[in-house]
Amino acid sequence: MAKEYYSLNSPTTEMSSPSQAREQWPPKDQACAEEAVAEMLANTRALETRHNQSSRFRHICRRLEPLVKFLVMYSPAVDMMVQFDVHPSALIWGSLKAILNIIQNSMRLYHFITPTLANMADIFSLSSRYGELFCREVPVTTAIAGVYKEILLLLQRVETLLHTNSMKIVVKCFLRSVDADFAENLQSVNRKYQSFQEEATLAHRQHLEDHILDQKAANLAIHSSLCVAKRNSNDGENLILPDSDTIRSILAWLGPNDYQEPLRRAHTKRTSGTGQWLVENPEFRFWRDNHEHEQLSRVLWIYGAPGVGKSVLCGTAIEYLQRGQNKVEVRGCTTVYFYCDSSNSAKRTAFDICVSLLYQLQSQNQQHSPTLRAARQNALLHGRSHVTDADDVYSLFQGTFSELQCSYIVIDALDECIDIAVATDWLLQATTSIPTLRLLVISRETADIRRRLSHAPSVPLTTDTMKPDIETYLAKSVDCLPFESGQLRRHISTVLSHKADGMFLYASLGLQTLEQATNIEETLDMLQSTPSGVYHMYDLILKRLSSKSSCQRSLVQRIFRLLCTTTRPLTWSELEVALSWDEKEDSFHPTKAPFKDAVLALCYPLVGYGTETDTCRLVHFSLREYLCNDHGARQSTPNSAHFYVDISQAQRELAGMTLAQIADDHVSLSITVSNHHYPFVAYATKNWCHHLSLSPYDTKLFRKYTDFAVSPDRRSVWILRWLLSEENSFPLQQVITIAKMAQEWLREAHLDTLSAMDTLSDVQRALFRLDELPPTTPGLRVISNFERLISVRDLARELTKAGKLGQGIQMFEDALSQNSGKHYTVTLDSCWLLNSLGILYDQQGNTKLAHETQRKALEYQEQKLPSNHLDIVLTINELGRIATHLQHYQEAESLHRRALNILEAQFDERDLQIAWTKNALGRCLLKQDRPLEALSYHQHVLDVRVYRLGKDHPHTLWTMSDIVRCLRDLHRLNSAIDIQQELLDRSKSSLGPNNTDTLWATNSLGLLFEAAMDFEMARKIQQIAWEGWKTKKNTQRGNHSQLFSTFNELGNLLEREERK
Repeated sequence: MAKEYYSLNSPTTEMSSPSQAREQWPPKDQACAEEAVAEMLANTRALETRHNQSSRFRHICRRLEPLVKFLVMYSPAVDMMVQFDVHPSALIWGSLKAILNIIQNSMRLYHFITPTLANMADIFSLSSRYGELFCREVPVTTAIAGVYKEILLLLQRVETLLHTNSMKIVVKCFLRSVDADFAENLQSVNRKYQSFQEEATLAHRQHLEDHILDQKAANLAIHSSLCVAKRNSNDGENLILPDSDTIRSILAWLGPNDYQEPLRRAHTKRTSGTGQWLVENPEFRFWRDNHEHEQLSRVLWIYGAPGVGKSVLCGTAIEYLQRGQNKVEVRGCTTVYFYCDSSNSAKRTAFDICVSLLYQLQSQNQQHSPTLRAARQNALLHGRSHVTDADDVYSLFQGTFSELQCSYIVIDALDECIDIAVATDWLLQATTSIPTLRLLVISRETADIRRRLSHAPSVPLTTDTMKPDIETYLAKSVDCLPFESGQLRRHISTVLSHKADGMFLYASLGLQTLEQATNIEETLDMLQSTPSGVYHMYDLILKRLSSKSSCQRSLVQRIFRLLCTTTRPLTWSELEVALSWDEKEDSFHPTKAPFKDAVLALCYPLVGYGTETDTCRLVHFSLREYLCNDHGARQSTPNSAHFYVDISQAQRELAGMTLAQIADDHVSLSITVSNHHYPFVAYATKNWCHHLSLSPYDTKLFRKYTDFAVSPDRRSVWILRWLLSEENSFPLQQVITIAKMAQEWLREAHLDTLSAMDTLSDVQRALFRLDELPPTTPGLRVISNFERLISVRDLARELTKAGKLGQGIQMFEDALSQNSGKHYTVTLDSCWLLNSLGILYDQQGNTKLAHETQRKALEYQEQKLPSNHLDIVLTINELGRIATHLQHYQEAESLHRRALNILEAQFDERDLQIAWTKNALGRCLLKQDRPLEALSYHQHVLDVRVYRLGKDHPHTLWTMSDIVRCLRDLHRLNSAIDIQQELLDRSKSSLGPNNTDTLWATNSLGLLFEAAMDFEMARKIQQIAWEGWKTKKNTQRGNHSQLFSTFNELGNLLEREERK
């Protein structure tokens, strides 16, 4: 049906006028308009790409372009010469200028096509998305049909143009410029698109109003029902109504969180009758029943080797404690748990552990936690709809668990947590300060954990400890083998128990291997040939897999590479897409995706599948170590080396397929993408830079990267999708770090084709496009104005470092003019742009213009918003900062204190916005020669930022430098030097030795030693800074004034030494 729409104009005919083409638009079959536009857009893009590669005229134009630009640039000078001295050569120059005009118009035509197609793709993507949301709204669908019609007409004209002979194009450009030729089409598209946006806005508002009315009606009905239930209750006085709405909202803020899946997996592996020894163990019983609340016995550590059965034993302990909650003597106790997983990026940090425990605690209680309710309200005031590290989850944990009468926490596989130090310090501090809290840790015995838990009682999982459970497991499991001889079953059980040597994983793999035998004789042969040790068992299974067909072996290899390299377990739909990737053809082929049952049968017993979570994973973490040879895990000569995983090549394969996924035409320009149609997009968006950075250089991969990175729109949409899916707050530094991964990959290959400015411009475009999203888009987190302006402050610093601050300001000014019109009419939506411009003007040194811009934003906000609104606080703080720079210190102090009073009335003192305000106030006080008052504010800010952001976060390091300045003005130079040295060490480890902030910190340390009269040390440190600034000057563009400042300081120190 879509092909019917192409009949408007034949591609081989001359271009008709828009009015003529519009008359040919068929009024029927509107339902296939979207399909027609999508197909036409794809065809036109493909035609444009082929034309770009094959057109001789286009190649000639590209070669002539530098010459044409040069001649056009200097043509005014020649015009003046010809007019001054009339000569026959003027006719030649006039003819040449006419030819230049024609060539320039022809080249402008081809430069016009690519951005026009990208713009049409943006409009089409957003229109189709709204079409799905408002498919029942006739005005919206009618407006969308109008947009599709105009896009289709424009695309047909572009396609006709690409089919036109080059000489005809030259003649056409001589008669009329390309801008004028397509002006009517573009105006029609923009007019229809604006009309559609207005209809969509009205429909969205109507939906909200209807939803509010429905919600009020539902709440009234629920309230009436509860009142009736209370009147009809036999015990109406004691009826407790569950606070279900509040609980659901808290869980939605904390979640989603499938904490039960690992416990269910452990439960399915457990054999009844095993694990009883643990609940009867004296150490465990004393830990469980410790009513005296002795601090040392509140923690119990159970440790053992890989594969010994720790996770299943952990499940036994959890179920035992949960059953005990129902007993009268321990009623009121709460049991929560967490299974760490190094293969899952969402289950291996201290933050993940803390949020999951809070989620479980709230889900188990019929009444909401006041602490969590207040924290959620605080987050919503800041515009955060999901918990982030800005919500101070560790303090929430402390406050929430302190409210409990009794609580047990069980943590499995703590050794797989990537920040063990943070997790153990927080958990041990909690058990110390909360007498009713008990902690059970189960893990491998690593040096790090041994050092931190050496004081706690422990239970080692030895061979003698686990052997009775293994014998029980084997005695019951051999019944699955297909023979009736009890003697043979006992023999198999005895042999496997002996070879297992206390390893549950070995016994399980041994039984699953024997299940594949076809007769008793083969069973006995397999039993006899089964080696001891779990790694030898892996080797034996791989040897048998090597007898499969080449196609099956290749599939197993690919599955191993994917499961060993991905940052989290893949769902089956994600794995299916990944396995359909054809690296030779460089594309996905759904028809090549293997069947799920075939994959699971082929990889049995080394790959497991969770039916409830729909995820595939290796049977055990030790299998990944074996396949990748981590820590020398392979202990025997491999029989099937071709199954082993080359991590670098696996990373290259994943980088290729993730890049191809995000570069897909239906994905690359869409902010929201359907997980049903594109299940691999979410993983690719978050991880393509990670995989690329770990890949060896490859020409094909480089071309794929450049095809994606050459489009600013694609890059900015990717960054926006990443920002909206990222749970951590203030993610700009993370975005820059992730983008730098790709730049480092290019730099190592000596192909530095993407400058740092590209990333910064992309971030700006992503911030602008946030306003295009509906207020609440399902599946995406909300980025508050506070977070957005914090990102802009960081962006201003990065732009200054790159020497591109002027370009950044121009982009914001252009965005403001598009948002507010030519005369910059202020609206609530444009206030954040005014705030941002004020920050950038201030960074540029244009302080008066910054003050006018922020004042303009504040005047409008005070007219439209309540006096304590957070957006007003943001602007007041910015005005205070600017007043400090203008040396209006009393005004600045008054503004910051006004903002602080508003914030302290609404939030906890550990709130990050309060910390930022106190930091700005401290700097203002220091400028007024009040270093002691400033120091108290900065020390409070440091405590908050260390706790909330970490010791090595750039914001934390900046606060340390503020403290150093206070100590310097207080003449406490020794303390200032110690803190500055710590600051420098942290900056080197987290930012790098040649980072701009690191070099500034080095300069500051040298100046402190100079102030302390240690000139020799000052000279050495300034020499280090000098070498760093020289290196930076040679590798990066930008303002290098600090290089000359360091040179002068070094010269002064050398001169001082010569005088001595």
